[in-house]
Amino acid sequence: MKIYYVITSLEGGGAEFIVPDLAEFFISQGHDFKVLACLPRDMETAALLEDRNIPYQLLSLNGDHRLKSTYNLLKIVKKSRPDLIWTSLARGAMDGQIVGKLCNIPVVSWKHSANIMAHKISAVRFLQRYSQLWVADSDGVADFLQTSMDVAADRIMTWPLFKVLENLPDMPVWDGKGIFHIGSMGRLHPVKNFDVMIKSIDYINKKYPDVGQRIHFSIAGAGEEEHKLRNLIQELQLKNVELAGFYTNVMDYLKTLHLYTQTSTFEGMCIALHEALAVGLPVISTPVGEMRFCVKNNPIGTLLKENSPEALGEAIVEYFHHPAKANDYGKNARGYIQSRYSKEAFQNAGKTILHRIENEILPKFHK
Repeated sequence: MKIYYVITSLEGGGAEFIVPDLAEFFISQGHDFKVLACLPRDMETAALLEDRNIPYQLLSLNGDHRLKSTYNLLKIVKKSRPDLIWTSLARGAMDGQIVGKLCNIPVVSWKHSANIMAHKISAVRFLQRYSQLWVADSDGVADFLQTSMDVAADRIMTWPLFKVLENLPDMPVWDGKGIFHIGSMGRLHPVKNFDVMIKSIDYINKKYPDVGQRIHFSIAGAGEEEHKLRNLIQELQLKNVELAGFYTNVMDYLKTLHLYTQTSTFEGMCIALHEALAVGLPVISTPVGEMRFCVKNNPIGTLLKENSPEALGEAIVEYFHHPAKANDYGKNARGYIQSRYSKEAFQNAGKTILHRIENEILPKFHK
């Protein structure tokens, strides 16, 4: 098959960072694969594609008219027709669905989060019918597709967008001595609620000053909220909080931590948190996306009852005072991920979906 992979942007993020692995998988199965990005944004993912010689093309530039990416995708498709349009993220899905419908090309769409932006609800629900198959990146997102987007169960398949890396680093063991390093990573975006994390350290510093003197909190990532977050750190006069910047190799960052936090308003699979679990970090998370299931049902971390600085602060202090719990949960986390997200499991899920596309979906468009 000739596949056009239409994604919203090439900014840094979980759904974007997995594209090189997906490209290599599709190519290994004998398919032609090209990435078409509606927008560049920060272009963090472009370097990853270039490192693996994966072709990509921008459909519009930041600030261009919304319909320019749709129009350019239509031109490209008419000039060189693909067998399949595979979309990722909301804008990529809309462009791919519209062009697929106009050109009678089958569309397969990822759903990465259990959420729809309020201003896009009507359009998303209307256009969802133009995707012949929806691929959820987790069980939680598969449920959301049915209950909130009215996608029939027989048009949904699940392919967890995560696989365990080989040669995972050894993690530092928290023994109750020295500095307790807590961290998180991702786009500096309002949905991640990094301000809640920063305020939780302020809460600890004030309520548990002896603990505050022995913890360090950092955030790895870049994005639109960097200035706001830096101002908050300065306003609260936090000496033990750091914006660590963007990491090309996330393992270089994760291997410095003792505990990982996630305070998102919504998520899907949440690649970043699963990477933290894979290296053996206990996690503290809001009950969103896949975390509602994996953290709730396994002794690998803590689900917050409320997304507040106080609740997060208390949870952090609990791990600080109980090194045995932190290390036991970390070991459980690593075992849990390795049992569910092997390279073989990743490939088998992809092969199952490809088999359905090739044997059920494509023939309907080649009559």
